[in-house]
Amino acid sequence: MKATASSKVKSKAKASKTTQQSPKKATNGKSKSQSPKRHFPAPWSLTGEGFLFPLFGRKSYNFEMAFLDEEDRKSFKGGLGSLMLVNYERSDVGPYYELLYIPGNFEHKGTNYKRITRIFVSSQTSVDEGIRNWAIPKERADFVWKKEGSVTKIEVARNGKSFFKIKIRTLGFHFPVSTSILPYVLLQKAEDGSKLSTAFIGTGKGKFARIESVWSDETIFPDFIKGGGIKTGIAASPFHLTFPVAENVE
Repeated sequence: MKATASSKVKSKAKASKTTQQSPKKATNGKSKSQSPKRHFPAPWSLTGEGFLFPLFGRKSYNFEMAFLDEEDRKSFKGGLGSLMLVNYERSDVGPYYELLYIPGNFEHKGTNYKRITRIFVSSQTSVDEGIRNWAIPKERADFVWKKEGSVTKIEVARNGKSFFKIKIRTLGFHFPVSTSILPYVLLQKAEDGSKLSTAFIGTGKGKFARIESVWSDETIFPDFIKGGGIKTGIAASPFHLTFPVAENVE
């Protein structure tokens, strides 16, 4: 991985990503004289580092704990999902961190899609534009992302209280990674009831990764292991990801 905890503290360019910083002024300003809020439409181009750990969705757990609504429960099929943790070093809305949970497949008119049911990011602009562009139900949280050699420790908190902690070790040699091997087509639900489909495209340089410990407050974020999680996954550093314009699915 490129970024280290010390480099993030030293680098003024990345200071906006730390938990000590307030959200960007563009999202918080209340002055009447302030210019209209700027939007960041799709497509987005993002680069950084991150982790993906697969899960094989346990219906009994995810029905109750994966933050599904009644429509989700009716369409939920289980199968392959994932836990993702991402350090976006560059994006259309600047650098930010991300934690998300996909419990598996959801069926819509005979086709299976993935759905993000819980997601937190460190940028309020990413929250607003993620909902606007792709109906991804983002919420803001504070992140601590520390790398010490082959070990990365990540902690996520809201209102000063931690709700997720993970310790990950990378292993072995590098190899190419691509979403073409494991395609993820999202189908997210907008507030107006419409459904937006997005097939993101990514490539990068990967390594195997192993979860050494993981904990979550299940009232805020699902327990990855109870949900069917596998402790061995992929670390990508660096990667490049493109999030295209969403397609409205009838």
